[in-house]
Amino acid sequence: MFGSLPINSIIQLVTAIAAIGTCILLWKFRHATEVRFLILLEIFVAIWAFSYAFEFSTPDIEEKIFFSQMSYLGIAFIPVSYFFFTTAFSQKFHLVSKRNIIITLILPLVTLLLVFTNDKHHLIWKELWLDSNANILHYKHGFWFWVFYLYTFILIASGIINLISSISSFTSFYKKQLRILLIASAIPVVANLIYVFNLNPFPGFDWTTVSFVLTGLLIALGIFRYKIFELIPLAQEKLLDTMNEGVLVVNSNGIIETANPSLIQTFNLDGHSTFHSVFSQTFKNYPQIIKLMDSGEENLVNLALVTGKKLNYYQIKISPIQNQLGQITGKLMVVTDVTSIRTAEVKLKQKNKQLTEEIKRNEKLIDDLDAYAHTLAHDLKNSLGIIYSSSDIILEAVEENDMGIIQEFSKMVKESAQQTITVTNELLKMATAGHGDVETEPIKMEEVYLAAINQITDIVTDYKAEIEVDGDWINAQAYAPWIEEVWINLLTNALKYGGTPPKVTVGCNLEEDGKVKYWIKDNGDGIPKDQQLKIFRKHTRLQPDKATGYGLGLSIVKRIVEKLEGEVGIISTGELGEGSIFYFKLPAVQ
Repeated sequence: MFGSLPINSIIQLVTAIAAIGTCILLWKFRHATEVRFLILLEIFVAIWAFSYAFEFSTPDIEEKIFFSQMSYLGIAFIPVSYFFFTTAFSQKFHLVSKRNIIITLILPLVTLLLVFTNDKHHLIWKELWLDSNANILHYKHGFWFWVFYLYTFILIASGIINLISSISSFTSFYKKQLRILLIASAIPVVANLIYVFNLNPFPGFDWTTVSFVLTGLLIALGIFRYKIFELIPLAQEKLLDTMNEGVLVVNSNGIIETANPSLIQTFNLDGHSTFHSVFSQTFKNYPQIIKLMDSGEENLVNLALVTGKKLNYYQIKISPIQNQLGQITGKLMVVTDVTSIRTAEVKLKQKNKQLTEEIKRNEKLIDDLDAYAHTLAHDLKNSLGIIYSSSDIILEAVEENDMGIIQEFSKMVKESAQQTITVTNELLKMATAGHGDVETEPIKMEEVYLAAINQITDIVTDYKAEIEVDGDWINAQAYAPWIEEVWINLLTNALKYGGTPPKVTVGCNLEEDGKVKYWIKDNGDGIPKDQQLKIFRKHTRLQPDKATGYGLGLSIVKRIVEKLEGEVGIISTGELGEGSIFYFKLPAVQ
């Protein structure tokens, strides 16, 4: 169908068709702002080429002038489209605004008006003449043509500068894409200079339209070969800048290509010197990360860093980056702050530990109380049985006015009631010492000791015992009501199992570990080594024939003292008549 057309028209028609085809290829990527401007550029090239095709196809000079004017419907807007294409590609979106576009279009619109009114002022073309042999219209350009040409040159040069200024932001892989865009941008400039300054080997033929199509085809090649508009690093820059995670890219030569602000802040790096520095040098203080980076596999490492006075925890993931051919071209490092997660885990572990300890304490308390209940059930039943039976006898004696029986059985009731009260008190002590926390405070140990002595005065009298204090008292950090029970238990124990009569000595001394050791020495038989380990266990009575009880006193002492961050113990050779020393330690008052 092109048989009757001159070769110049055929070239321009093919150029126009190629421009439309390029638009079709680019349409898939129209969601990108830069691609929309590139599509507009190719549309204007198609208009220019179609107009040129008709101009070369007609021998009539008037028709040639008309189609030459029509070509400016494309020519006038190509530099604007190219400028905003490169501006958007360089991610300078703040410049791609309606206001700037309108301002940029003012001069092209004025030029378009002057083109269609040229015969009135000749500002675009001073003279026109037709080369009949070549069927080409020649132009002698006017003043405004050179104004517009300079404007066009400024816009295209600015576009090229946009691309060049973006080089430092591209990794080595994406620089291949940038080279394609720069080469594609230079071709129309060279072609147009050849035409305007009459350096054309084919005088009168403007190769600019063809070169713009070649530009579009090169960019299309870049799209399908290097995924220019699918993987634009600058398009991700804003996202990286706002990410909480630190991101760093290292090329195959170990050079840092990019790092976002979060990563620079995390490792306290210099934002300027980090780029294009050697990774192993920049991270020389982090051998773990360097080792991970040298590995060819995807890996994770946890790292603790002190930022100011705060300890932060990070999870670092390093992954290989592959190109479309499957070749590793670099490494991607992502640093995630997991401090809040780690802190929550620590708190959860602490809470679980506390709950576990609480459960153990409760289970132990339940076991103790259960065992205690079984141990005391028979004794309590007997005591209550005696009280019940004695009350019946007392009632009968009252009717018979037998005071002797009343006194005898009243004494039995009192003793049984006292035994019941003793059992109940020990049960309460066991429960109190094994449950809950208390606030400790500095206590005056002498006052606590004297309060305990006052409660066992009757026992001291019954046993005709001697108790003396050796040395001065040292105060401790404790809970006074509990320590009073400790003294009562240990003193009572010394009286029951001491000599005849009991001679008890108490005292205290400050230990090297900052605790006060309080001790009670009796004059009874010693406790053999093999039995000393059992002495503080519940329901343990080594000499049941010497005193009544339920074997809970020393276990209660142990529980109370340990609850107050102290310890209990016994010192004895086990020899008859050499006695024993029971002691407990408490934190001294600071």
